Amino acid sequence: MKRFIFALLHATRVTSFCTWWYRKRVIFLCYHGVTNSPTRSPTDPKGLHVNARRFSEHLDFLQRHYQVVSLRQYLTAQRNGSSLPYYSCVLTFDDGFRNFLTVAAPLLAERNMAASVFLITDKAGETSGDDLSLTWEPQDDQRYLTWDDARALRLKQNIHFGSHTCSHSGLLTLSFTETERELLHSYNEFHQNLPGEIAALSYPKGQYSRILADQARNVGYECAVTTDRGPNELGHEPFTLGRTLIGDDDDKASFAVRVSGLRWWLVRALAPGRSNSQPSTAPGRYAQPEILDLLR
Repeated sequence: MKRFIFALLHATRVTSFCTWWYRKRVIFLCYHGVTNSPTRSPTDPKGLHVNARRFSEHLDFLQRHYQVVSLRQYLTAQRNGSSLPYYSCVLTFDDGFRNFLTVAAPLLAERNMAASVFLITDKAGETSGDDLSLTWEPQDDQRYLTWDDARALRLKQNIHFGSHTCSHSGLLTLSFTETERELLHSYNEFHQNLPGEIAALSYPKGQYSRILADQARNVGYECAVTTDRGPNELGHEPFTLGRTLIGDDDDKASFAVRVSGLRWWLVRALAPGRSNSQPSTAPGRYAQPEILDLLR
């Protein structure tokens, strides 16, 4: 049903109108992994690891209709008050799975596209990775990039890195002291291993609050990204940057709807005031959950 709705919106060019409407805003896309596996793994029921063929289709679509810019370019424009091209888009990847190196990075390099990868710093420090192949293996969908991998990617192509905290724990479930450690320790590890990088943070599991945003700012991060799905103005608060989640279920029409900002607009229209990270349980205030589920 969801695919039918998205296909209808795309075929009737509603998506194209929405793309034009939000042309001055910047869409941030959030991927996790990209895999060469021909079938979805039982360990990935939500399809967070996008098949390489589908990922290539996504990149080709972006190449035709959008301007992929780096997170660094977005933040520089925001800081300097300068402009970015219309239809700008930023690619981000959470968790730092090793299949980014063996599958996603070569496809991005073919198209000269920039991307930012948010590393779980404890995972990045577990192994050296020197004895691992540069060709995709099924285990790459479970392994993580090492600091050596990150440094090599940074040297070879336009790939930047940020922090996804130390352990990927939901920050709203931790005490203030535990949160401080997650933010500060990962910040220090990040700068020690990747000096010169922009200190960007991705909130694990999409959990954030105003207090967490202030903590991240005080630690020294320059920005933080959420999983709220709205497009970003250049003047957007840098510690609540919205992103659109992309998964393996997103065919061409679904991808077009999501990247255009239309899916975000529809949810706002059906559930005014609803936050993606903090859903309300108030009865009668929002559209029925099954209607919103069709748009996930």
